Amino acid sequence: MTYGGEEIRVDALAERIDTVEREIDDETYKIWTQKRSVSELGEVRLLIAEKVTEEDDENPVRYFASNKIGAPSEHLIRSYSFRWPVEVFFEDSKQDLGFGDCEVRDEGGASRHWHLQMLAYSLLRLGPESSASGTQCSKASSIQVQLEYALKEVVYNLFSWVRDHPKQALDELMEEIEHLFLHSDGSDGSKGWYL
Repeated sequence: MTYGGEEIRVDALAERIDTVEREIDDETYKIWTQKRSVSELGEVRLLIAEKVTEEDDENPVRYFASNKIGAPSEHLIRSYSFRWPVEVFFEDSKQDLGFGDCEVRDEGGASRHWHLQMLAYSLLRLGPESSASGTQCSKASSIQVQLEYALKEVVYNLFSWVRDHPKQALDELMEEIEHLFLHSDGSDGSKGWYL
């Protein structure tokens, strides 16, 4: 886009502008907005917003380009807040839950895959609240990040258990956790352990 007589990226523009704080649905945002011409989009309403929080977390700056040039900033931010969970859902289901790789031959198979995927998605989204790392997981932006937190928690719990039971043999430990694994004999006769 053109700003101050030079072509710059929108994220570079965010570093040069002054924002105004506004209250939208009991949240405070730092907002900048103008009608601008953006390369291939033509004339759009450009909105740059950052949510203000009391936490130490850094909030990413959000960039909006809308063909609704007369729409108020509040409308664009509300629309985004409703739309964003939908975008996250589709990204998670395609990239992290395997729907992007789904290859089925009939409608029944696709339906089973979809229902199992949604069950897994729901359990992963609901599960973190009861875990020790629930706070971290609830702030996670995707299922992949939640799974990474969950794996770290499992490894931490395992190491804690081993530390608290120093005299227990490895075989005894494996007997205690064996019910967590599915056993499978491979086609070549080898045995496998799967979570």
